[in-house]
Amino acid sequence: MTRLLCLLATLLISPLSYAEPLYWQASKGKLNLLLVGSVHVGDADMYPLPSAITTFLQHSDGLILEADIRNQQNIQYPRADKVSQDVLTQSQQKELLGIANLLNLNGQQLLQTPPWASALAIQMKQLEYLGYQAKDGVDLRLLSQAVSEGKPIIGLETLQFQIDLLTQQNNDGEELLTDAIEQFDHSENTTHCLIKSWKRGDIAKLNEFATLTEMSPEFEQAFIHQRNQDWAEKLAKEDILPKKQGNYLVVVGTLHLIGESSLISLLQDQGFTITQRSKSRNANCEFKY
Repeated sequence: MTRLLCLLATLLISPLSYAEPLYWQASKGKLNLLLVGSVHVGDADMYPLPSAITTFLQHSDGLILEADIRNQQNIQYPRADKVSQDVLTQSQQKELLGIANLLNLNGQQLLQTPPWASALAIQMKQLEYLGYQAKDGVDLRLLSQAVSEGKPIIGLETLQFQIDLLTQQNNDGEELLTDAIEQFDHSENTTHCLIKSWKRGDIAKLNEFATLTEMSPEFEQAFIHQRNQDWAEKLAKEDILPKKQGNYLVVVGTLHLIGESSLISLLQDQGFTITQRSKSRNANCEFKY
């Protein structure tokens, strides 16, 4: 589940006075980016976002997202070679059926579904159970503002790319599913501490979360490092930007902006001047192992 939270993280807690997620300014020549760390699901208590973010978007030349989810034409899902039942032991199948029963999902149907799809179904249903909704994700909230203000929407990658990334994992996403099952009992606490850390922009705690994911090197390379490198190159080259010397709000998962080989450090390597504009506060929570 920690890997899945990373993907949606790559999810509430008692209300705080306000949320101030991590965000940085990256400048190179006359190109100015405001990079905001996102979570892709949330609830109403995460809002409003800091006015520095929403005001920047209001006066910007566009919004840059991981992908423009409105572009769903001609999306194709490759045929899976395996279903969940093929990659799970008898014990894991029993656990999956128990989780499905708790979340009011069809367990037998999950067993006949590709592992990556079963993993996402479990996570999204659990997040819903905990009070989180995709409609309250930071990406969708800012996308809604950008559309209402007539701002250009730019995707760093396509939805088809993201689908291919999921579906082409080893054994159709076995690692995602087995992790979702193994971490299910701990994910509630993890989610609460993660969202609190996001709201307070607690870099130390978010970095701690990143170390808990225990991704395989192949998984981490595909989902985090390789994408960060690709995004940094696209932003530095400016080819995807409708106005090359402008101001853009960039919204990507928070874990892409911290740690080694982060998008922040890669942009700095590309000649951008980086300044953290948010104020980090202590989240005062602990991840239970």
